[in-house]
Amino acid sequence: MKKTHYILGLLLSCQLFFAQKEKLAIFAGVEMQPTIYKYQPAANLNVRSYVNDRISLGGAFSFTSKKYSENFGYSADRTRSNHIILNFLAQNDVINTDKVALSTYLSTGLYFFSLVNPDEKTTEISHSEVDGVWYENEYEVPKKLSRDIFYNVQGGLDFSLKLATISEDDLGIYLTTRAAYQFVFGNGDFLNGNQFTKPVFSLGVTFKGNR
Repeated sequence: MKKTHYILGLLLSCQLFFAQKEKLAIFAGVEMQPTIYKYQPAANLNVRSYVNDRISLGGAFSFTSKKYSENFGYSADRTRSNHIILNFLAQNDVINTDKVALSTYLSTGLYFFSLVNPDEKTTEISHSEVDGVWYENEYEVPKKLSRDIFYNVQGGLDFSLKLATISEDDLGIYLTTRAAYQFVFGNGDFLNGNQFTKPVFSLGVTFKGNR
């Protein structure tokens, strides 16, 4: 597990080191992500910095949750699954005109899955320092029944159509659709990554301009 964190940290550090150009792109939208039984809307965000006129590097984040009336063999009346994806992202603008952009992209990173009992709480403790004094804070969270980390890879297409330009900041606003095939590798407590290995689709808005 530590090796996986080191590799992901190295990838993110490399993209921050090399992506020194002034051009930046931010995508925010909704992604249809597979959960245990069916697709579920997920909040989706990626931020990219351009290395040159076509290649951009950055990071991608996705989150969704789903409630179930089943307990999946655990001691619970109902459950909720949480799905978080943190990926390194590389994108190539194959076509990049003033109005239209078509890109290919590859992202890879970690898929965090947890199953919780929303009716039962556990107490967790965090510590914080204020003016040299350490404070202990207690807070309640849903009881975790299962927690797994998988390896995630996505490869797909990004199509963007310009909607408007803010001339003062030279900021372009684009309607963006993204379609990819997602591979999730690894075995969990009661499921494996193959259950989430499916196509994924996104719709949202991209903001592209100078930093």
